[in-house]
Amino acid sequence: MYRLKGASGPVANQSFDLDQQTVIGHAPECDVVIDDAGLAARHALIVRGPAGELTVERLDDKAATLVNGKAIEKSALSSGDELRLGGCRFVVQAPGLRPEKVLTEEATRRRRSYLPWLIAGLLAAAVALAWQQGWLAIVTG
Repeated sequence: MYRLKGASGPVANQSFDLDQQTVIGHAPECDVVIDDAGLAARHALIVRGPAGELTVERLDDKAATLVNGKAIEKSALSSGDELRLGGCRFVVQAPGLRPEKVLTEEATRRRRSYLPWLIAGLLAAAVALAWQQGWLAIVTG
């Protein structure tokens, strides 16, 4: 059974099994219904062919559908491909290749930025160098 594993957005850490045809969108009649303002009512269709191959097709002309970062009208899908629909990012999983729970809470947590600490460290080093070189004068009254 092929499935989509939610990697970010409102679908993070959710799994969606793919049938022969799977329609994704925010409309109630879709096979995979996702509450995301960035999704069209009927956003995309994933079809499993007779030999097990997967294809994804954009259903709404105004809706962005990306496979591995490239906008598509229709594209083949393979295990490990990234599918972006609106504000949702999915990873395609083939049968038996990956466990059900790929993403942990730690993997989806925002990373801290070290840039402020780097700037503060460089500024402190510049002040120390200026002090050592005598570029900073202490004015006493």
